[in-house]
Amino acid sequence: MSVVRVGIVGFGTIGRRVADAVLRQPDMKLMGVVKITPDYKAKLALEQGINLFVPEKSIDKWEELGLKISGTVKDLIDSSDIVIDATPGGVGSKNLELYKKAGRKAILQGGEKKDVVESTVVPQVNYYEARGKMVVRVPSCNTTGLVRCIWGLKREVGVERVFAFLARRAADPADKKGGPLDCMELNPVRPPSHHGEDVKTVLKDLSIFTAAVKTPVTHAHVHMLLIKLSKAIPREDVVDILAGERRVLLVPENLGMRRTSDVFELSRHLGRPFNNIYENIVWLDSIYCDGEWVYLAQAIHQEAIVVPENVDVIRAMCTDVDAESSMNTTDIRLGIRKGIL
Repeated sequence: MSVVRVGIVGFGTIGRRVADAVLRQPDMKLMGVVKITPDYKAKLALEQGINLFVPEKSIDKWEELGLKISGTVKDLIDSSDIVIDATPGGVGSKNLELYKKAGRKAILQGGEKKDVVESTVVPQVNYYEARGKMVVRVPSCNTTGLVRCIWGLKREVGVERVFAFLARRAADPADKKGGPLDCMELNPVRPPSHHGEDVKTVLKDLSIFTAAVKTPVTHAHVHMLLIKLSKAIPREDVVDILAGERRVLLVPENLGMRRTSDVFELSRHLGRPFNNIYENIVWLDSIYCDGEWVYLAQAIHQEAIVVPENVDVIRAMCTDVDAESSMNTTDIRLGIRKGIL
């Protein structure tokens, strides 16, 4: 079995989680990560055996602190088959020239504009669009969560219209720049939000309207969806479709799952690294059917949900592994669940 050499540029919220996931794959080798700031995360990464690469101009600073580096950003790019850019939004697009100059494939994240990539991919829907591409984008946490939830119903029944309201976390737990505000903020004030258009980069013919508000929490987004199906089906059929969908986990209220804090606590009991919840968490008791209309609510762990997508897109771009085999391997290696808890 050939092994894909993976380099990761950026070692923050997404980068360190993707690095952990790559280390768990049997057909991938983590060549190293690019880290800008010499801090405790860098020291712990070294203790894990992860090679650190830094901008050339900062080598002296790292050496003064006694933190061993394995080379420069260019060295990591040159030694990798594919680069995952997990830098803050807008930076990945600027880094593209480095990857193109080295002739390396690259995966960008949802903070980048769709126009700078050849395709936007959620593997459950359009895995094969990544084949033969040099630059692919994994969409944002919100977009990925919406696509996963809508896709099963669209595939099995047909979807005519979607209205989605997003209660977004204000910041990630470690975000020191813009922590939760003591308020709720319409984001944007004038709808629709950008999320619907982003969903259509994957589900291209979907009619969807989205609106969003920022809430003073750090650990998850909540989506409230109103979906018009192509025909009326019983609630139990809706439950069966969602329960059978990959990377979607239904949680019943009678097990004490009512809050996003309960979802976060679940990750601890599952023993997940970084408290990751890779799955859409759909509240089973929220599913309500009225004719063709279906309502449901789901929680999305913004720090982790796109991790399996990045892993699958690596295989789609660099190997001939088929979609189901790739997702099966990823889900097994990361312990991802589906069905009803």
